[in-house]
Amino acid sequence: MPNLNQHAPLRFITAGSVDDGKSTLIGRLLYDSKALLGDLEAEREQGITIDVAYRYFSTARRKYIIADTPGHEQYTRNMVTGASTAHAAVLLLDASQLDYRQTPLQLLPQTKRHSAILHHLRCPHIIVAINKMDLLDYDETKYRAIVAAYDTLAAQLGLADVHYIPISALNGDNLVHASRHTPWYRGDTLLATLEALPVGDNISD
Repeated sequence: MPNLNQHAPLRFITAGSVDDGKSTLIGRLLYDSKALLGDLEAEREQGITIDVAYRYFSTARRKYIIADTPGHEQYTRNMVTGASTAHAAVLLLDASQLDYRQTPLQLLPQTKRHSAILHHLRCPHIIVAINKMDLLDYDETKYRAIVAAYDTLAAQLGLADVHYIPISALNGDNLVHASRHTPWYRGDTLLATLEALPVGDNISD
């Protein structure tokens, strides 16, 4: 029987293309949840992370282990390392980098690549964090276009449990606190989504 204990430690990976905002998201998530770690700034000052960097934090509801992996294509193996033991993945997607004149909308190659890897590694839960919505004036239509494009990809890959959240990692929109800039979004924040995810038994604990 799967372990559906929502209070069990959750291991999740952050993945995405270069400059999608993974470091900003992690920093803001830890800061807004009052769990900023002392080594975060030091790691940021060193520049690109080549290996998998692990972060540990907890809220009142759960403990977390974050595997922060580099977005560069040549370090895809590091993303595989982090994802192989993850209960969930936060896949960042830079909404400002897409060409909305396309019909249908095309996702970035690295987004497709990482999604395929997550499928092959049987990652149980995918959270698509649609980032930099502030650069698009929090446009609901563009957000919906991204959701539709990823829904198509998810169906092609066979990804079952996919969550979508419009965010601005820089401004903290929908990370820990619901954003007033997205009144059209009725879903949970990123942290609330992570807190509610069940931990299954398909990953060795």
